[in-house]
Amino acid sequence: MTAETLAPTGAPSTGLGPWMRFRRQYSRLSPPVQLIGLQLWLPLVFVIAFCLCYVNAFHQPAPKDIKVAVVGTGPAAATLADRLEGTSNGMLSVSVAGSVDDARGDVRDGDLAAAFTPGAANQPARLLVASGAQFQLAEVVQQTFAPVAAAEGTTLAVDDLAPLPKHDSYGTSGFYIALVWIIAGYMVGMFIGMMGQTLKHHVRLGLIVGSGFVFSLLGTLFAGPVVGAVHGHFLSLWLLGWVTTISVGLVVNGLSYFIGRFVTGAALILFVFLNIPASGGAFPASFVPEPFKWLHPYVFGTGVLDVLRDIVYGVGPGIGRGATIIGVYAAVGIVLTALGRPFFNRRNRLRAERGKPVSMMLAAQGAAMAARQAEQAEAAAGTRPHHVTTSEGPGRGDNESRGNESRGNESRGNASRGNEFPGRAVRDNEFRDNEFADEEAESDAAAVSGAAAGSGSA
Repeated sequence: MTAETLAPTGAPSTGLGPWMRFRRQYSRLSPPVQLIGLQLWLPLVFVIAFCLCYVNAFHQPAPKDIKVAVVGTGPAAATLADRLEGTSNGMLSVSVAGSVDDARGDVRDGDLAAAFTPGAANQPARLLVASGAQFQLAEVVQQTFAPVAAAEGTTLAVDDLAPLPKHDSYGTSGFYIALVWIIAGYMVGMFIGMMGQTLKHHVRLGLIVGSGFVFSLLGTLFAGPVVGAVHGHFLSLWLLGWVTTISVGLVVNGLSYFIGRFVTGAALILFVFLNIPASGGAFPASFVPEPFKWLHPYVFGTGVLDVLRDIVYGVGPGIGRGATIIGVYAAVGIVLTALGRPFFNRRNRLRAERGKPVSMMLAAQGAAMAARQAEQAEAAAGTRPHHVTTSEGPGRGDNESRGNESRGNESRGNASRGNEFPGRAVRDNEFRDNEFADEEAESDAAAVSGAAAGSGSA
């Protein structure tokens, strides 16, 4: 332990900085309370991120800058386009398409939400939409252009290029299937990163690929044949799900080398809290505020949904853009993994050479393990028989009972010292930490010891 010295004021001083004094005080709590307290950051992140991302993005969807076109040539089409955009209060971004064929291709590719062809006295106005690309967009533009057609003294005929089937009437099945694959990959990568720190690269990658194969199969099987949310395209969807889980798993696994157990929060933010509002799955990107609208082309879910909608409904920008997004994330995961392992090993080596304390999580886990061993030793001592046969010799049973009691007291003493001398326990058992090294902890490393082991830290 650190010897106390007298400060200039005469008060005893341990020579510890504020952070190390806090760690010493925290280590005096019971090990279960320490462990619980060290995980409360996760619900804190969840509450804040949920409010800033989900509640912020979805509490008041406001369509803005929906891209539509007026089909026609000459000043009349341009004038109508300008009038529609000017009276929409920012909801519409209206351009002019030279022909119906051009407009049809843009609507199917997702470049336009709709294309409006003005009608005549005996001819209805026509509206091209693609519900399979985004149901909410198709509904909004129909409601918007019906009054326009009525003002011209005609009706509105809707031509849906990708109508939704009855088993997916709102077009949300694909979004939830993609979410199943993404969350499965995120959880696999998280657990491998947190609990598989000693595993070699090929073992980690094998687990990610193998578990992705199984979970993508189960997700596709349940969503398709079992539930009936999607009909057909089983092999294509299974392959997409497999690639999705592998890509997410690679990114999370790579991040775990750098941020340890905090990868849980980072992965939640990256693949859930930012991904869902910005992907255009729950609401179109034109319905959500910034920065989610700006993030739409870059989040992982956008790529998955682009490929999925092309497979199931034949709409969207095509497989190319979606495959590019997925491939970029997979490549980032591979790079993080390749760089992360050497970084992780070097940090642990330097930490050991400089005598830095282990993390508070490992210290708490070591204290909990020591306390459990003490309880087991005490329980074992309490179940020993107190009466012995005469062949054992006089006094042997009493001596053994006293020995067991002494060993129980010694175990309890070790448990009480579990947080006080953590560095020694870690060195003896060669446990490694994969948690952020606090700057102040580094400067005061010699003042505090850390404790023991566990599998909860990456």
